Amino acid sequence: MLIVLSGASGAGKNTVIEHLLKTDKFAIMPTYTTRAPRPNETEGHPYCFLNNEQFEQKIKENELYEYQFVHSNYYGTSKLLLANARKSGKILVKDIDVLGTPNFVNAVSADIKIVTVFLKVGSKKILRERLTDRGEKQIKLRLERYEMEQRCAVNYDYVIANDDLDKTLSIVHAIVEHELSGSPLLLAKQPKFEMKKSYEKAKMLLAGEKIKPVKVAVVNGEIALTEGLSKLVASAATGKPVAKEFTDAPENAVAAKLPIDDFVKQFKEKYNDL
Repeated sequence: MLIVLSGASGAGKNTVIEHLLKTDKFAIMPTYTTRAPRPNETEGHPYCFLNNEQFEQKIKENELYEYQFVHSNYYGTSKLLLANARKSGKILVKDIDVLGTPNFVNAVSADIKIVTVFLKVGSKKILRERLTDRGEKQIKLRLERYEMEQRCAVNYDYVIANDDLDKTLSIVHAIVEHELSGSPLLLAKQPKFEMKKSYEKAKMLLAGEKIKPVKVAVVNGEIALTEGLSKLVASAATGKPVAKEFTDAPENAVAAKLPIDDFVKQFKEKYNDL
């Protein structure tokens, strides 16, 4: 399995990756880039560094699954590097740009299970502070992409507000266990099911539109729905994905079975024109 982490520059992707790699469960999936190494980076961790000529040669040789030109530098995913990384037998983790993620998923999903996670930053002000604290020299350039990057969150499997590192790491581990086990989504509290709202959301999904994420929380290590049952039913009925955004668990929450199949059956019986 491969976990893709995305978000604005400064969202904390590399920090999360570094902490995950401290466990024996994860291994880095390196990315080729033409940008200069940062002080804490070494060759192959988390990037393999090339010059423009070398990178463009990789493009000509069809050695890349995907590539993007971001912040005046190339970034790309290598077929060879992925094949080598899979030999570790560990869960791979990779930082990839929001524009490169769809291309990457389309190109690679037949070879390996991919789970996409978007790390949100609360505001542009917070992002500026993080970029300043790390000594970033291209703050204006990176802030210009903030709104676009935040809008892309709906394209991901999971969305996490990365305002507390320990909490984010706990959520990522819960996601991994959930995805590896294949267990169904549970229910943290009884959300309101609005049949008409499900129909409206289903029509949007079938038209190729994206809808806002449903809300989930980690309850006793399990991922459980807290809000957005109507959206989830629309997603299940149409086969179109909807993102799951993490929030705090309700007080005294106990995860229970979510009878999603029953809701979908009711929905299809009423709306059989989809």
